[in-house]
Amino acid sequence: MSDSDQRPDDDLDDNWVDKAVAATKGAAGLVPMFGGPLAEVIGVAIPGQRADRIATYVRQLSVRLDQIDADLRDGLASNAEKIDLIEEGGYQAARATSRERIERIVAAVQRGLAEDDADVVRRKRLLILLGELDDDELNLLNAYGRSYGGRDRDAFERVNRPNPVHMQSGRDEIERNYLFDLGRAHLIRLGLLRKNYGNVKKGQVPEFDPRSGDFKHSVEVSGLGRMLLTEVGLGTDLEDDFD
Repeated sequence: MSDSDQRPDDDLDDNWVDKAVAATKGAAGLVPMFGGPLAEVIGVAIPGQRADRIATYVRQLSVRLDQIDADLRDGLASNAEKIDLIEEGGYQAARATSRERIERIVAAVQRGLAEDDADVVRRKRLLILLGELDDDELNLLNAYGRSYGGRDRDAFERVNRPNPVHMQSGRDEIERNYLFDLGRAHLIRLGLLRKNYGNVKKGQVPEFDPRSGDFKHSVEVSGLGRMLLTEVGLGTDLEDDFD
């Protein structure tokens, strides 16, 4: 490819990657036995992948910026909070493991940039929440969002759920259930899913389930969870359903 054919973002990786590789390879070389191979992976594979992800993020965000108000777009360079939002998106894009994940990050950044200055800091909280979820948790949250209010009864068909544990379950199957439940529990702790104990009469408590060690309940997407899904472009039909 000639210099004239080079894309404007082809040099995105050069400076910062060189510095990161130099520092990280030095640390990797201290690892006994695996220092050489590990340093090679860090020096060749990881920086290239991260650069590609950031380049994809920049390209997609550039296209999306054409869709926001011209005055807002022209004022980005002097707006510290919006620059910080773009930077946070770049950090997350560098760690993304799929193109779809980058698309979610870009969608969240675009929505934040379109907000008034006073709301940008608060919208960034949603992007940071996204950064706390792995792709499996986001997929699970999306399934709960799609099934909310009976919208999509097949929503969980897209979730790789382990088979329920029974008396004859082996250790591997039990561990797969533990790990799946760990993801759901994380979503509950973050307030993206919530426990619904049903209609409990005043003065009474829900029935206790000794097997789970908790009161009997169902799990559903919360208002915050629906808000996050909308922010990343996965819940446009949920925008009017917040608690």
